[in-house]
Amino acid sequence: MATVNVLTNLSLTTVGAAVIALGAAGTAQAATYTEVGDAGKTLKTAQNLPGGINVIKGTISSKNGADLFSFFWDSGRFKATTVDGASFDTILELFDSSGTLIAVNDDSKRTEQSTLNEFLDTGEYLLGISSFANFALSASSYGYGDIAPGFSSGDYSISLNKKTASVPKPASVPEPASLIGILGLGAFGINSVCKRKQQVAVKA
Repeated sequence: MATVNVLTNLSLTTVGAAVIALGAAGTAQAATYTEVGDAGKTLKTAQNLPGGINVIKGTISSKNGADLFSFFWDSGRFKATTVDGASFDTILELFDSSGTLIAVNDDSKRTEQSTLNEFLDTGEYLLGISSFANFALSASSYGYGDIAPGFSSGDYSISLNKKTASVPKPASVPEPASLIGILGLGAFGINSVCKRKQQVAVKA
């Protein structure tokens, strides 16, 4: 009876808020990065993805075009796919931070869309997208357009299995003033020990 009374006293607004909260908790929230202008296709011109991104949207504006995105990954499985996210024949390629090719996929799940599925160590990587048959052997010396031209273009959406990580901040180095203070405290401590020893010697 007590439970029934409590439920009866709950307002419709409270119940509605609880239902919405439960629904939100069970739904993965997408954080989207949209290509700014035209993402480059080399190490120097790749667009950087901030931490917390799991959807990348952009456009391959010309048949021989390609877009390259750099990102930081916090180890584990990396999965990227354009299945249900593009209407043209895509290619996805994954490179390490130096531009060396790690993985490539053209057709996935009997479609003309692409899916990459790799286990990665923690670090910085590059994700490239282009249209068939514009493959790249690397993101530097043998880049996009060097092997064969692409045949199509269009908008795309790349979905990641989890969000990109934030680049770790370098360990802070004490400023000169702080370092002098630390050294001063150390000298003060040594001086105090010496004085105590002298006092003990005099008493003896």
